Amino acid sequence: MIDERMEEQASLYVLGALSAEEQRAFEGALEQNAELRQLVEALRVARDAMAGNVPLVEPPPQLRQKILSQVEPQKVIELPPRREPISIVRLLFPWALAACLAVVCVISFWQQGRMQGRLGEQAERLQALNRMADSLREATNHLQQMVVALRETNRLANLRIAMLNSMLSDTPKAVAVSLWDNEQQRGVFVVQNLKPLPAGKDYQLWVMDPKYPTPVSAGVFQVDEKGNVRIEFKAGKPIASADKFAVTMEPKGGLPTPTLSNLVLLGS
Repeated sequence: MIDERMEEQASLYVLGALSAEEQRAFEGALEQNAELRQLVEALRVARDAMAGNVPLVEPPPQLRQKILSQVEPQKVIELPPRREPISIVRLLFPWALAACLAVVCVISFWQQGRMQGRLGEQAERLQALNRMADSLREATNHLQQMVVALRETNRLANLRIAMLNSMLSDTPKAVAVSLWDNEQQRGVFVVQNLKPLPAGKDYQLWVMDPKYPTPVSAGVFQVDEKGNVRIEFKAGKPIASADKFAVTMEPKGGLPTPTLSNLVLLGS
């Protein structure tokens, strides 16, 4: 990459304005930098196009005598010599000014091209960052889905499922399933083919935990005319381990302890 100081040195080099020591140092750098050589070449083209690159040629001395010999003597009028010679500086100043302007234009275009290149690189980097952000978002969503799946797996691992069978001879087809989530301390109870009760009676669900000497009540329920029901329940006490589940027939509203003689369903 060419810095601003090197661009200035290149401009002065093309215009021949460097000192001998600076010129040697610049030419040494020129041999090692391909991009610098391209800049110098562009500056030279601009200088030649704007300021011209045709050298001044001194006419041969015999040309003047040849022209004068072909002119009649009476018509020859000698012009007085100019007291002040034309300054070479004033003669070349417009061309030098044009060359300087050309150099400035080339440097401006060169810097503009470099700026556009840098903007293009920044745009590519921004696109790469956007792609990376999209990938990170996708990875995050995937991880979140994995966390949800792991939580669901862990929840299922903590889920206690028990099958309850009928303890009554008159309703042998009665069956129930209890699903107990020990982490959330709640469950779902589903019963089929259990006979409806008369008025003043309720079915009462019990959770048996070795932690307690007596079963823990989980509420009362009724079945529909087909003997089916689905309820969500919670135990009356914190359950450490739901070992078994039972259903008894109790007076309306239930009792603090089960009536074992009225045991209807039992299972683990």
